[in-house]
Amino acid sequence: MFPNLLGQKAYHRMSDENMAEVIGVSRNAYQQKIKSGRFTPEECKKFCEFFAKSFDFLFATNDET
Repeated sequence: MFPNLLGQKAYHRMSDENMAEVIGVSRNAYQQKIKSGRFTPEECKKFCEFFAKSFDFLFATNDET
């Protein structure tokens, strides 16, 4: 759903568990969020800060890339 976010995950060789830790949720919760595309604003901010990327870049959808 978010190819740039998943690309950053792959580039940094992060697991679902690692991604979940960044936003402070369980691995299962992260997996549900990535499937649904429903991250809270705070979770989005944490990813943007962690990867040092803009919201527009990380959360671009397949249609926008």
